[in-house]
Amino acid sequence: MAKPTRSTGNPQDSAEPPVTFNRTERALAFMIGGIIILGLLCFVAMIIMWLTAPTAQGAMPWPVVMAIPLFGFPIAMVLVFTLLGITWTRRARANRTAR
Repeated sequence: MAKPTRSTGNPQDSAEPPVTFNRTERALAFMIGGIIILGLLCFVAMIIMWLTAPTAQGAMPWPVVMAIPLFGFPIAMVLVFTLLGITWTRRARANRTAR
């Protein structure tokens, strides 16, 4: 299991308890962000391609560029739900031990 990062201070003494993220959550968050940014960049590239050279759709890089959002966005959604599940599970365990 991934090791959580250490928080500074006692959470019971401060008004806002420090938020700790483990490596798995951080890696999932960066993967989600990267996939979404890559998909949006591919959308922009497709729009520019359709406006400038509409006959170039069959040329080599464009089928790959068009396929990235088709596969990337569903994968990103699955990773978002996975991240939510991991976060909710961690918080539920923390609330159970705090009682």
